[in-house]
Amino acid sequence: MKRWRGTWAAAQVTGVIFSSLVWIVVCGLSLPALVMAATIGVPLVIARTTRPMLWWRFGARPANAFQRDTILTAIVPIASLRGRHQPSVWIGRRIIGGQVVMPSSTALVVSPRFVGQVANGRLTDRQASAIISQALGAVDVVDSTLVNLLDAYCVPWRLVQVLIATVSQVAARHRTLRISWSIRWLVFGVAIVDNYLNARWAAFIGVIVIAVLSRTTSLFRTRWDRRCQGLGDERAISEGLGTDLADLIQRSDRSLATSERADRLRRSSPGGTIEADGRTAAAPEPSAAPVDRLERRSCHGRWNT
Repeated sequence: MKRWRGTWAAAQVTGVIFSSLVWIVVCGLSLPALVMAATIGVPLVIARTTRPMLWWRFGARPANAFQRDTILTAIVPIASLRGRHQPSVWIGRRIIGGQVVMPSSTALVVSPRFVGQVANGRLTDRQASAIISQALGAVDVVDSTLVNLLDAYCVPWRLVQVLIATVSQVAARHRTLRISWSIRWLVFGVAIVDNYLNARWAAFIGVIVIAVLSRTTSLFRTRWDRRCQGLGDERAISEGLGTDLADLIQRSDRSLATSERADRLRRSSPGGTIEADGRTAAAPEPSAAPVDRLERRSCHGRWNT
């Protein structure tokens, strides 16, 4: 369950290489600027779970008595969060890509919408617990000092990723841009041969590295996203909530991949005998929960399913 570091490290290669080049340039232009960035970044990482930082990262504030009691009552099915292990509850208005995140094992940030769904009965206690258990499964990643330090170091690459995401949305609507990306291997091949024949070894190696990264970046990122999802699923199963999670994800997505994931969740859960209708024997019928709350996401730790 805890074997995630290798997959995570592979997904960071491109970010580390690109960000290192950026910081080398910054160092060459202004060493004090680089020192100032490090002086600001390291304390922010260390203080990442303090109240000011939770507000900065998630727009979070402490839950009031009603909100706190609503959530703490709903997570009773999660045995590892009972008693002295109960987390503090925060209401976050900027949880990107989800409705729940656990920045540490002692802090639970939920969206106002999620609290409302639990309070008005649109989510049962077990359904809410299944969603929160997924965030709990990723807490070792989200709260890792190494992960957070590297995220801070790779800020230049994160900014590029935002730009890439924007450009990708435009490219998806233009066939010419899609074709241009598809023929990149021809361009790389010509550049490699030309640099080799003209003995431009630095450029030769650089083009090879860029060509390899153009293929491996998305591949390793996809593997890491799946591993993050797996960590959440494994935690849900260990808390006895696998079947509840399976019902939730199938209610929002009937694709083959989701059906396979739901099948794994049910088979791995205690008493996981699959009946003809696809649910575990003796599993409770799923309630009429809204289908739009279960958006899919990648790591880090903001979960709906």
